[in-house]
Amino acid sequence: MKTELPLFAVVGHPNKGKSSVVAALTQDDRVEISPLSGTTRQAQRFRLVIEGRPVLELTDTPGFQRARACLEWLTSEPVSAEQRPARLAAFVETFADEPRFRDEVELLRPIVQGAGIIYVVDGSLPYNPLHETEMEILRWSGQPRLALINPIGGDTYVEEWQRALGQYFSLVRVFDPLHAGFEQHLQLMRTFGELGHWDFEQPIRALRALRRAQRQQAARLIVERLYRLLSHRLETGLPALEALRSDDLVSRFNRELEAIERESLRELERLFLHHDLETRIQRLQLLPGELMEQELWSNWALDRGRLALVAGTAGAGLGLGVDLLAGGHSLLLGSLGGGIAGGASAWLGSDWLRRQLPDWLADQQRRRQIGPVSDPNFPFVILGRALQHARAVLRRSHADRQPLAVNADEAAFLQRLPRAEQARLLKLAWQLRRQGLQGRAARDLEDWVLQRLDEDEVASKSSSG
Repeated sequence: MKTELPLFAVVGHPNKGKSSVVAALTQDDRVEISPLSGTTRQAQRFRLVIEGRPVLELTDTPGFQRARACLEWLTSEPVSAEQRPARLAAFVETFADEPRFRDEVELLRPIVQGAGIIYVVDGSLPYNPLHETEMEILRWSGQPRLALINPIGGDTYVEEWQRALGQYFSLVRVFDPLHAGFEQHLQLMRTFGELGHWDFEQPIRALRALRRAQRQQAARLIVERLYRLLSHRLETGLPALEALRSDDLVSRFNRELEAIERESLRELERLFLHHDLETRIQRLQLLPGELMEQELWSNWALDRGRLALVAGTAGAGLGLGVDLLAGGHSLLLGSLGGGIAGGASAWLGSDWLRRQLPDWLADQQRRRQIGPVSDPNFPFVILGRALQHARAVLRRSHADRQPLAVNADEAAFLQRLPRAEQARLLKLAWQLRRQGLQGRAARDLEDWVLQRLDEDEVASKSSSG
């Protein structure tokens, strides 16, 4: 029986990764996944939806529990090959309310209703002839059948499984739902098409277009995050400039920065249909004196020596950032000093410049403010963290329920950029703060971020073969 919407029942022995396969292929993190056997007790349908249109439906089923008894019932009466699908349907009807065969009925019902079969086994365990009973039952359905070898704990027995499964299934593939990339998902969809029922080329094109649109939106979100963090300020009514170093005020400023970044992280995760990720990333922590921990500089941005060279290369563009830092009180010293001021700020720290202001200039206004942060390394910190997070989310399977660890060690690509490109990024960051999100700098930064994300996608495609 052919249906308009491609339907497949994902079946197999308990605890072999059936639910993980469903979650990965439908991009749905609502699919319940547990290391405990028998978590799935009722068949549940999940759809892959592209721009409001369902293109694939997978039914997550319980595992076989009494396969041998089921096959004994099926063979208790002589039937021809032509009659086997009807006999299987009779089993489902006969035992629909029978607790003894509850799991088998839940598993077989979508198949007798017309769903194709995806049979999942664990490639890290040796082939067991007991599985032949399950495979024989599935063969009785007459439905198109695909076997997936899931290397849950390794691929030691994959070849053994391939030889055995090839006797029962027209197509056998190796698929790791926890680590398979986007291109491997598309390849598996093409395999569904090889079963002869449905054309998946149009959905694949739609998925590629959606993925591209998601990367474009991710680039916009990252630039919006950069702008919000670069321009954020905390005003206070305390008159003394020394109050800017108050621990409670700085802590409050840090909490506000962290909240902005956390909100943006969540928005980007939701963009890629991850709704309940636990993301672990080093806290964005600024200090009252130098405004940033040295460890944070070296992990997510540029070391001091490199930063001094970049700031000097950026020249007067960075000097304007120094003017903003001083709230206009520097008498345009930053612009006049150009590269010298930029290099000094990078080496000595932005707090050094603030301490050079005379007291009468510092105290002439009763209202003071913390921020915006004008340390020249700050934009690199934000970009490094944002890009590494986006890359991790892009590679993240919807079947993976472990915390998402955003690793600072992998963000060293900023250090490897040519100095001219680093200086350009620094200038664009300060221009972004002046111009806002509607300016040319925002568009240029979006293009740069999108190019980095596209490069990561191309690299992932190449590695998937």
